[in-house]
Amino acid sequence: MKRFSVIFLLFISLYYPVSAQTDSALKISGYADAYYAYNFPEPRSRNISYAYNHNRHNEFNVNNVIISLKYTREKVRGTVALHAGTYVNRNYATEPGSLKYINEANVGIRLTKKIWLDAGIMPSHIGLESAVSKDCWTLTRSLNAENSPYYESGAKLSFEPNKKWTIAAFILNGWQNITENNSNKAFGTQIQFKPNEKTLLNYSTFAGEARNFPDGSYLMRHFHDLYFTYLISEKVSIASVLDLGFQEKSLTDKRFVGWYAPSLLIRYKFHPRFSSCFRAEYFEDKENVIGVNAAGFSLNFDYHPTENAMLRIEGRTFPEGDNKGNLHEKSFLNSTLTVSLAISF
Repeated sequence: MKRFSVIFLLFISLYYPVSAQTDSALKISGYADAYYAYNFPEPRSRNISYAYNHNRHNEFNVNNVIISLKYTREKVRGTVALHAGTYVNRNYATEPGSLKYINEANVGIRLTKKIWLDAGIMPSHIGLESAVSKDCWTLTRSLNAENSPYYESGAKLSFEPNKKWTIAAFILNGWQNITENNSNKAFGTQIQFKPNEKTLLNYSTFAGEARNFPDGSYLMRHFHDLYFTYLISEKVSIASVLDLGFQEKSLTDKRFVGWYAPSLLIRYKFHPRFSSCFRAEYFEDKENVIGVNAAGFSLNFDYHPTENAMLRIEGRTFPEGDNKGNLHEKSFLNSTLTVSLAISF
């Protein structure tokens, strides 16, 4: 954390001398998400199961603090963003040194009027959700999000033929890693379609290494992420997500085994400042590739005292049952209550 503080102060000091000269091109923004979570199983490690975000039991902490600097011109753009928090500690544990404190670091150039080339550390092109809770429908992240990449390192070629379509291709270091850990590269695609202001459809893919071994051998993984959002009315909106993953079973057994994870979200706005969201989710991984087999439900209530602040409370449960679908007597004790206060500028 001391190293992050030094980097943060340097980051801010570099901003102010330049901002006065290029105010229209250079923008600084920030985000902080403080929370308290109580996990009823009361884990001794204080780590909440299935969670990389808001993952600490019975303690007040900060999930994510982000400071971001964006530079945008007609033909060039770039972003540098630093972060810290319990999300970073958990999700970036394998990244060496100060790299774990980099949220984004990328540059881009416009090749033609409708084509951009970006490279560096970027948010993942997979999934409806991100690590920034305020931008997500629910307070905590779904099983889909927690078990697919939040970030990626590589190059992106994007094409926007019109306002309805966005198409992108990626070459990446791998499945959520900044530093390269092998000689192989992964590939990805993304297609987004917005037929109108109410509807968004997305299809993202990943193909590349999933696990590496000292002798250079690896297991191949193919992943497909589909989601859509639809605004039914001014107050009601829905979203649906389906993730499909396939991976070679072992070094000696090259058969592909898979997992799938659907989820459904329904959001209701009572008032411009008050809203609620119900989520139903399921993750089936019979071959134990990811190591998650669960079904869950959550309900959150949100209050926006101002446009840039949000107070949220969420109850989430993963009830357990037998092979016949009967719930265990203490099934709903596998639950978590989370409260968060977030602000952005």
